[in-house]
Amino acid sequence: MTSTEGVALQVDDVYVPLGLVERKKPSKRQGDISPEQGSELYKETEITKTFEHDAFLEEVLKQKNTPKSKGKRIAIIGEPGAGKTTLLQQIADWVSREIDQSIVIWVSLADLREKELKSYLFETWLTQVAEKTGKAKATKQLKNDFVALFNQNNVWLLLDGLDEMSASSGNPLTEIARQFREGGLISQARILLTCRVNLWDGSSNALDDFDTYRSLDFAYPQQVEKFIHKWFAAIPETAKQLCTALKESGKERIQDLVKNPLRLTLLCLNWQSGDGKLPDTQAGLYQQFVDDFYKWKKDEFATNSHQRQQLNIKLGELAKAAIDKEATRFRLRQDFVKQFLGDADDENSLLKLALNRGWLNCVGIDTNRKPFYAFFHASFQEYFAAKAIDDWHFFLNHVPKNPSQGTYRIFEPQWKQTILLWLGREEENLNQQKQEFIDALVNFKDGCRKFYEYRAYFLASAGIAEFRDYFKADEVVTQIVKWTIDSQSLIKEEASSALQQTDRTKVIAALVELLQSTTVDDSTRITRIQAAYRLGQIGTGNEIAIAALVQLLQSTTVDYSTRRQAAESLGQIGTGNEIA
Repeated sequence: MTSTEGVALQVDDVYVPLGLVERKKPSKRQGDISPEQGSELYKETEITKTFEHDAFLEEVLKQKNTPKSKGKRIAIIGEPGAGKTTLLQQIADWVSREIDQSIVIWVSLADLREKELKSYLFETWLTQVAEKTGKAKATKQLKNDFVALFNQNNVWLLLDGLDEMSASSGNPLTEIARQFREGGLISQARILLTCRVNLWDGSSNALDDFDTYRSLDFAYPQQVEKFIHKWFAAIPETAKQLCTALKESGKERIQDLVKNPLRLTLLCLNWQSGDGKLPDTQAGLYQQFVDDFYKWKKDEFATNSHQRQQLNIKLGELAKAAIDKEATRFRLRQDFVKQFLGDADDENSLLKLALNRGWLNCVGIDTNRKPFYAFFHASFQEYFAAKAIDDWHFFLNHVPKNPSQGTYRIFEPQWKQTILLWLGREEENLNQQKQEFIDALVNFKDGCRKFYEYRAYFLASAGIAEFRDYFKADEVVTQIVKWTIDSQSLIKEEASSALQQTDRTKVIAALVELLQSTTVDDSTRITRIQAAYRLGQIGTGNEIAIAALVQLLQSTTVDYSTRRQAAESLGQIGTGNEIA
């Protein structure tokens, strides 16, 4: 894809290892709980143990040093585009090299479709192995040898994309857990799987015997700039220009956005072929990429503006319907795709154009020998879906007295990313709708003792990061900060997570204001310590946060505990800053 722009890259050329954060479930609390917490009581929470890439490979995979499964059951979770698949590929290569007698089997779980994992391995996968050795099908001896490998504990199953797996129950976690239990030999394999965090955290998790690790974003500026310089190794001046542009005042949001590996990749592609302008939102970044995507194959597959517009519209309709209705949201049946794009055999069809352009790819065939299609990355399916939605009531139509008659996609985890992309769309005619939508989230009343009210409010706070012009943005961020700092808050944990997802600039401003309070009492002292601690979590590289902590550290009117916390936070966020 990049070669036509003068850049020929392999994954190893630009791969920057991701850190991982170990996660575990909190212990069960004694006594009753509040309705505000509900099922959140059993939600996994992150703990502070982090692993650099090499340490994870050595400690977790080779030494099997994990609290639950002794390295036998590992889940790697993360946001869309966080590098889960790339990380799993690197792990596959490493295991093959470093673990004696290991047999690594890669399975894209979306390819199972209606098959169970065991059937897929012993029929589809083993047949493919036989064909490579010149046999039409797997012999009895080959099957017996395969069984022996499981019995010798030499098999590693690397299962990619649990969130893309078809499940008759509607919950891929429950379905794959059942297959693990009933799969006999499968239980003897070492299993590593990847999953989007919204599915892992958004429903009842039947895989509680897995040790869970979340992929970290790139650190800014260190890892982000390292990636950029690797990307533009042949044209270092371009790398320098992009790094400089990212450091400009007002670009804090894009700094946050490109900590995500996929979005950083898109930025590098955009920067090389574009006009040197940085977008402000996820949607803006994806739109730049869509515009450039058509340029890359313009000589091979020429299109006019009308064709591109029609294709984008129909891709949006397809993406929206698939997320909403299809059992396999990211692996799309031929008959389903034909409803929107026509027949691939028709040279003039939109499907043919989408395949030629690379927006869609054939990723397999079903039992009737009909092809399955997928967007070239699931994140773009969500982007096109967001472009197809022109009325915010598609996400929420609240009918308080009869909820069964309403629409509540805001509480369905598969829609969260699409909602955020919709809020980041740049069309001015949507601004009023965005105001109304976020306002509806902020003022949502559920009649369920606030269980859903909080979830709606947290979604609104995430939405503000994409639509910064919401007229109550400062008020929402201030409320999230208060819930985070209030030691008596029953939703402190959830508010802390929301704090990481909302407008970072506004959060830092709110925390700095708390630091600079002139009131002197125990309550203010505790609040100031908490504010300093939170700055240490989200203020990396931010000059305003660093200056505020330095000022607090130098103050002669605050107590030792507060200054110590300021020092610890400054050490976390001020690396490379001369003042710090």
